[in-house]
Amino acid sequence: MLNRVLEICKENRYLSLNRGFIVIKHDSEELGKVPLDDIGVLLLSAQGVSFSKNILNALAEKGCITILCGKNYAPQSMVLPLYSHYHFAKIIKNQIDASLPLKKRIWQQIVIQKIKNQAMTLRLCKKEDVELLEKIASMVKSGDSENREAYAARMYWKALFGKDFIRDKDLPGINSFLNYGYAIMRSAMARAVCSSGLIPSLGIHHDNNLNQFALADDLFEIYRPMIDCIVYRIYSDDLQELTPEIKRKLTDALWIKVHTAEGDSPAFQSMQYMTASYVHALEDKKAAIDLPVWTGDEYEAVGT
Repeated sequence: MLNRVLEICKENRYLSLNRGFIVIKHDSEELGKVPLDDIGVLLLSAQGVSFSKNILNALAEKGCITILCGKNYAPQSMVLPLYSHYHFAKIIKNQIDASLPLKKRIWQQIVIQKIKNQAMTLRLCKKEDVELLEKIASMVKSGDSENREAYAARMYWKALFGKDFIRDKDLPGINSFLNYGYAIMRSAMARAVCSSGLIPSLGIHHDNNLNQFALADDLFEIYRPMIDCIVYRIYSDDLQELTPEIKRKLTDALWIKVHTAEGDSPAFQSMQYMTASYVHALEDKKAAIDLPVWTGDEYEAVGT
């Protein structure tokens, strides 16, 4: 599988399944077809798209995610392959039985790495407050009881996009660019979560009965700064529209190299290692999770 993101962004498209291919049509005209085996994520950003249930089933059988977007490309729902792992029942039990202290220690590690990655973004974008964020990362306690994540975020957004910037998914401009990039990363993480046999609604820190992707949101936090870095490079006041070329550059974030215990890997592959290590942490009841480290070595290629 190539983990390709297939986006349907134009209105009035019809999708059908034919001999292992998804066929895209407009009225009676065939626009193209893509092998199921190549697709990692089906992203439906257009509102007028028609397709049949057998497409969703076929994608789920391949371990693929289908994500439906609303305004500003914010994800509204996902279709996930929930029963793809042969140790499914055992893994669920370990998730349910996970102690609060264990989850707090794991969340501490995630927050630390997220803030370190934010500091890396500021360094690569030649911004101030790098040392401040690194210091904040060193002060995160179990469960982030002092909410250092939020404190770092306030410093981070002002340093990266200016003192007047507000991170709000419902606002246009930079926020819509971030929404699109996060949707891509989030869906890739949801796919990794499910393929590891984990239930995405059973989170580590996020605990909202209305959020069916709490675990994916927890684990995907450390990847957000990679998207922020790309958006900083490609956004300008003269280019505020999410063109196909901009979307391609944001999708390329899935291929940014990060360092893992298995060596250097693309971001989407590192997610699989990360979720597998979380499964082992639950099994061993030890807060030892392999969090990919973003070194920024490929910065010059990011967003180009």
